[in-house]
Amino acid sequence: KGASSSTMTDFGSVKKHSGKRSYEDECGFIRRIAPTQFEIKQGFVPHMKVPGRFYANKSLEKLMFEELRVHVKRGESGFLPAVKQIANVASLPGIVEKSVAMPDVHAGYGFAIGNVAAFDMSDPKAVVSP
Repeated sequence: KGASSSTMTDFGSVKKHSGKRSYEDECGFIRRIAPTQFEIKQGFVPHMKVPGRFYANKSLEKLMFEELRVHVKRGESGFLPAVKQIANVASLPGIVEKSVAMPDVHAGYGFAIGNVAAFDMSDPKAVVSP
């Protein structure tokens, strides 16, 4: 297990990613900002350049958090839940403003299905994704 330290933010006290975190610690990086809108705080995964955001009704919300719970319980290997994929996109070079997932979001290969992002093409390190 890696050591971790806590930081106080507008999301409450969250542990910096320096090893395995509990499900509760992971959820400390996600906050509801409207009835069907959630924000993923920078730091949820290493090197996030912008926050993530996803839109979910009650059914999809339950699925998103259950995927995360199973992922934490199983460990960092294997299937990557959509909420982690949204955060990974937020760490890509040249990303602008936020990584956003639409209400049909579900885990994909790299980008979550339904995940969109804009990139600054004047940045020579920015990615281009088909």
